[in-house]
Amino acid sequence: MSKTRPNSRRKLRGAAILSDRAWHEIGRTLDITKRELQIVQSVFDNKHETDIAKRFTISPHTVHMHMNRLFKKLTVTSRTELALRVVEQLVALTLAETAVLPPICPRHHTGKCCLHNPTVPSDKT
Repeated sequence: MSKTRPNSRRKLRGAAILSDRAWHEIGRTLDITKRELQIVQSVFDNKHETDIAKRFTISPHTVHMHMNRLFKKLTVTSRTELALRVVEQLVALTLAETAVLPPICPRHHTGKCCLHNPTVPSDKT
């Protein structure tokens, strides 16, 4: 039986995988409201509409309306696409010339990041 660090894995699940600053910047650059950002974070936590409604003391119908607006605003058609759009925005925020978030690639500062410079071959180790 292998030993695992019980708390370290839990912290990196769902919305907790991103910092508050990252969530703030994602919300700002995607031009979504505070409530819409809370809904997106709940999607990252794999919460259903009824659970989200209870958490924010709003009706499931209101949650559903927020989801519909988010889908239209971000031009996505599913919760999976919504999550991928957020991750795409995170990557864009870390790779921009005027990046407000630190790079997610440890090779970025060396110029060998395959995300920042796609012509650089990745190391095969």
